[in-house]
Amino acid sequence: MRFLYLVFAVFLLFSLATPGYGNVRKHCAKDGYCSSKCSKVDEWSHAMDCKYFCCIPPSWKGK
Repeated sequence: MRFLYLVFAVFLLFSLATPGYGNVRKHCAKDGYCSSKCSKVDEWSHAMDCKYFCCIPPSWKGK
């Protein structure tokens, strides 16, 4: 039983440390796009109106 707690704790810590994980937006940014795979330069997150990921191009990250 302790082993299961340890595995769960490690998984939880890993998932929280992964960039973009847990960022759930109501809507994808108007300049972003929904896709099953974002390009390497795009910032990605989850959005309610996207089936997979909301991809935001780098020129729009700070706006």
